[in-house]
Amino acid sequence: MGHDPEKLKAFWEYCESWKSLATMQMVGHAAGLAYCIKVLDSASPRYNTGAFIVLFGIGLLLGALFFLIVSILKAGMTTAIVAQEPPTNDLGDKATYYFGLLSLWGSSACFAAAILLFIHRFSVM
Repeated sequence: MGHDPEKLKAFWEYCESWKSLATMQMVGHAAGLAYCIKVLDSASPRYNTGAFIVLFGIGLLLGALFFLIVSILKAGMTTAIVAQEPPTNDLGDKATYYFGLLSLWGSSACFAAAILLFIHRFSVM
């Protein structure tokens, strides 16, 4: 008796949706960081970009961490499904899961904070 290919396919699609979210986060943060670097290269920057660089940089790192964690979880669960082993309840698996949540919400919070700061800076000017 082999593994259930439908379960595996459904799980892969589930993981791909989370990986696409992580990719969108990384692209958004990378675009914001590129804009900040472009502003730094201009002769007269209109406002201090240090906070934006920090927020977009941290968000980019957390987005990349989230992508990596989803990939690790996908590989581990695929191995367990194919080998027909029950899912483990290791401390390492829980830690990976919680680091994934932390990186997802941290990246999202950094992006939201950068956008709100951007809006605030232009509304004050």
